[in-house]
Amino acid sequence: MAFSRVTWWRWIALFLFVLAIGWVLFPSKEEAEEMPTSQEMQVASATEPISNVRLFSNDLLPDLVPLPPRDMKVDTVDGKVLLYFSTTYFNQGLGTLELRADPATAGVRADIERDVLQRIYHQNGSHRDKKVGTFLWHQEHLHYHFTDFISYDLESLGDPTPENLSGLLVKSTFCLRDISRVLGLTIPNRVEEATYKICAKELQGVSVGWGDTYYWDYPAQNLDITELPSGTYKLTFIANPARNLEETRYDNNTSSAIFTIDVENETVEVLEEFPKDAPEVEHVHLEDPFGIQPPVPKEPALTDQ
Repeated sequence: MAFSRVTWWRWIALFLFVLAIGWVLFPSKEEAEEMPTSQEMQVASATEPISNVRLFSNDLLPDLVPLPPRDMKVDTVDGKVLLYFSTTYFNQGLGTLELRADPATAGVRADIERDVLQRIYHQNGSHRDKKVGTFLWHQEHLHYHFTDFISYDLESLGDPTPENLSGLLVKSTFCLRDISRVLGLTIPNRVEEATYKICAKELQGVSVGWGDTYYWDYPAQNLDITELPSGTYKLTFIANPARNLEETRYDNNTSSAIFTIDVENETVEVLEEFPKDAPEVEHVHLEDPFGIQPPVPKEPALTDQ
């Protein structure tokens, strides 16, 4: 009798052990759907470190690529020497970059600041949301910006490095919208028509095959170089610098331009751009791209006849 009792407990222990091994080795249905195939693993390893790739095959993630700074020029305004430039980034990923204001923060501080969710769509039609930052009201541009989305870094390539250059690492807020159509690239999931046309406080984004451009004459689209001498400089443009937004990869989030500045004559000569094979874009005019809504006319007061 004692022998039978011991044997029974051994069988129970063996069953629990096999069950535990199966739980570890075999993923659930939900986990299996998000695991990469062997082919996806090979593609990822061939292009960049695995740590830079989201290995969830069900996610349709964006891939943000900045173009080199363009339209560079120098001008003196109110006693300050300013370096102006235009910047464009585009989305060549599997899915849209879509930002939505968190409904839970509606009406807080008169909507001056809203928490922002990145909506990530899945191949099966579902989606998930992830908090990635905030929308802030930009008083000069009169629309909503996503915070710390872009950074500009100006460095000297001369010797010695000017002492006053250390502060020219600038984080910038951006409004996200489809304003520039990418040309000459085969992007499988691209859309032909712009989806995100205004800088709204509830929804912003960049569609696949589209980009967003900030032109040199936009307010604050410049760097103060008053204290810098003439010389050779490099301006680096980084999209998603803190990697708060989920993308398919991050190693292509940087572009740059090397140029000389003649402060006295207020001239700029571009010497080199990176990446060298940057695609061309067609800037599409969108009606009211900033999303500034005209005031609603008041209805005339009713009077007694």
